[in-house]
Amino acid sequence: MSRVLVVSPYPPRHCGIGAYARAQVERLRAEGHSVTVLSPRDGGGDVRTGFFGGRPFFAAARRGREYDRIVVHFQPALYFRPRSPGSKIFASLGLLWLVLRRRQTEIVVHEADRPRLWRPDYLLLRAAFRAAPMLLFHTDGERKALERRYRVTVRGRLISHTDGVRISAPVDRTAARRRLGIPEEEAVLVSPGFIHPGKGFDRAVVAFRDAGAGGGLYIVGSVKDPVPKNLAHARLLREMATDVPGVQLIDRFVDDEEFDTWIAAADAVILPYRQSWSSGVLARAQALGTPAVVSRVGGLAEQASSRDMVVANDEELTKAIAQVVSHREVVP
Repeated sequence: MSRVLVVSPYPPRHCGIGAYARAQVERLRAEGHSVTVLSPRDGGGDVRTGFFGGRPFFAAARRGREYDRIVVHFQPALYFRPRSPGSKIFASLGLLWLVLRRRQTEIVVHEADRPRLWRPDYLLLRAAFRAAPMLLFHTDGERKALERRYRVTVRGRLISHTDGVRISAPVDRTAARRRLGIPEEEAVLVSPGFIHPGKGFDRAVVAFRDAGAGGGLYIVGSVKDPVPKNLAHARLLREMATDVPGVQLIDRFVDDEEFDTWIAAADAVILPYRQSWSSGVLARAQALGTPAVVSRVGGLAEQASSRDMVVANDEELTKAIAQVVSHREVVP
């Protein structure tokens, strides 16, 4: 079996990509591979280092000869220090150095910013994408978007997002509702995840109100990055939950077991994202057998299954919620 180095955030850090990486690592180890995790200092990796300024990439390049495969889980915010141009340049330079130095490197692209190609950090990141032996995407739409925005052709292939899903405690709907204290007869909609404007949970509240079909909408999550816009959005959601009957905001971090319990309890998961590449929450809902209503943004339409409903605007979102509440199932 092979030796694998995984570069990623990792639990106990509260991070969806970290949870995805843990599921991947557990699967690889179950298959008999020897896996080393390189994580930030607040993660539970076997090796820990700071994640800004290219440190994890230079560390992986130094250690790389020991491994048959290096897997980097990539999202810019994980490696680019905010408002620090030098840190961003060195992060992109480190990734470029890694893919040139260690040709067994694969980059799992969970998200990539819209580039400003006049900036040196994005020019170096573009060069890293172009030089990488393999980029892994959850949807073909993500690959095409990256190639279009970065003006580059990459060596890429698709992977299943459910490969990174680790269901902590599979339960049926009745048991999940009993655990959460939700009546069995209630129509339940759940919007789970970290709170920030891009998730569009405020859209779900407005659509739920306008649908006027009853039931309950539960927004379950917390602010991950306490920047002003995210904190302001959380205050807005608290006000909206107070004003709209049937809406509850569960404003706290929930662990994987409770997160999955909320999804299992729902008649549908509502993901009204304003922006997204792909969704780990959607993958978890699919693994648990709960249908979802998702926005037609990024690669979500491609990621959606036949049991999910894809909506293009607020009007369609309102109609979808009314349908779920009326029929207690999503019918595409």
